[in-house]
Amino acid sequence: MELSIDLLRTFVTVAKVNSYTKASCILNMTQSAVSMQMKRLEDQTGNLFIKQGRRFTISPTGERLLEHAVRILKAHDDALCVLANPDIHDHIRVGSPELYASSVLPNALRRFYAKFPNSRIDFSTQTKESMLRRIDSGDLDIAICADMPEPYEKIYSEKIVWVASGCRAATRMEPLPLAVYPEGCHIRRWSINALEASGIPYRISFVASSVFALLSAVRAGIAVSPVGMSRIQGEEELYNVLTDMPQLPDNTLSIVTTQNLRSQSAQTLISYIREEFLQRSKML
Repeated sequence: MELSIDLLRTFVTVAKVNSYTKASCILNMTQSAVSMQMKRLEDQTGNLFIKQGRRFTISPTGERLLEHAVRILKAHDDALCVLANPDIHDHIRVGSPELYASSVLPNALRRFYAKFPNSRIDFSTQTKESMLRRIDSGDLDIAICADMPEPYEKIYSEKIVWVASGCRAATRMEPLPLAVYPEGCHIRRWSINALEASGIPYRISFVASSVFALLSAVRAGIAVSPVGMSRIQGEEELYNVLTDMPQLPDNTLSIVTTQNLRSQSAQTLISYIREEFLQRSKML
């Protein structure tokens, strides 16, 4: 028995989105073609999905195949990448919150490419939830994630503070206007919980996924915002740290990797990232 790469790719896509219709759009195929491919694969492997009315879930056989299929497709795609780009010796996929992409990673990347000049890094800024899903599915090799439980190694921690503009205009507004990250962000959750526990009326007046956008709203005097202390270092004249607001937990970061990540280049990149965060901690 030989498992077709095309069939495995279709299977992994269907399993991820839990829908033949959505998978057909992603793969640019008709829904009937997706169904036919899944029928061919199931003829070889057994039932991969359990039907529940119009819906379906992945079967135990499908779960076992999915784990292997993700690894097979990664190895296949990496091989094609190397053949198409013979100067590329390794391919690493990295995810990080936007906040640290521009402030910490440049030095780590500079050091990495000095040692592995023919490597390729696919980098993306994403939410924690998205990164963890991609780590689990094998679509991401390294992720820098906040607020992770034990036993994940903590590589960095910084104080989260409330900031307002230099004139503190927003602090005189009622209810208190907030500039926060989108729904699902742990810092947003901490902030709202702290305000509600303290009985401070608030309203969300500005939402952005970028800390630079949040600080623009703060400087405009239209909102206060919870941000990492490091984001306002060197610009203290532009902001007021509000010491009379509810205290927030420190923001901790961990490095999360996909299983069996053993390549020398990936481990070197992780060590450089860890060292850069250590240097950042000493500056706070």
